Amino acid sequence: MKIILAQPRHIKMAAEIFCLAFEQSITFFTPISRKVKTAIEDIFYLLHRAFEQGFFVAVENDKLCGYVIMADGIKRLWIKTITSGFLIKAILSAASGKYGLTPSALYKIVKNKLLYFRFEMTTEPSAQVLSIAVHPEHQGRGIGQKLLSKGIEHLEALGIRRIKLEVRPNNISALKIYEKFGFRTVGEAEDLQGKWLIMMRKDCLGENNMLI
Repeated sequence: MKIILAQPRHIKMAAEIFCLAFEQSITFFTPISRKVKTAIEDIFYLLHRAFEQGFFVAVENDKLCGYVIMADGIKRLWIKTITSGFLIKAILSAASGKYGLTPSALYKIVKNKLLYFRFEMTTEPSAQVLSIAVHPEHQGRGIGQKLLSKGIEHLEALGIRRIKLEVRPNNISALKIYEKFGFRTVGEAEDLQGKWLIMMRKDCLGENNMLI
């Protein structure tokens, strides 16, 4: 098994792993269908264009086992969303039914994103672990830890010390891994599905887990 930079040929499978790993979160908004998967694939292609050097995949025998997306600056994603034409394309695709989203699903998704934007606008900018997942068939082998280690190594090579992530409080296994890599809980956020724990790496924390 090796960790490499993601290539365009890897993106559809990375999106599929996302669907498998976060099925409960997705179905909170809409049932998973082929059309919904198309929407998620389009988002993953956008993420790859925005963070090409921070998008890593775990590959074994030419099969994708997992991925991690490290964002060295989230503003780049919002800029890419507009300048690449993705925003207009996504609106038109949703309106035409290409993504298979009902009006109620669209309402919940937009409301959830507005809650996220409000949180981002009120916190100090930092690099972050944007998304990480391992295929269920390959979980328990330490692949997630290897992906996270590679992602952190990438950001540190850029001179970045301040790295954050969000994780659900009930995701105990993920919490233990993040704590192993020096992340500590510094706050909370909330969306339609409930609370998120905000975690920062300890090398940008002072005493009592205060940010420095």
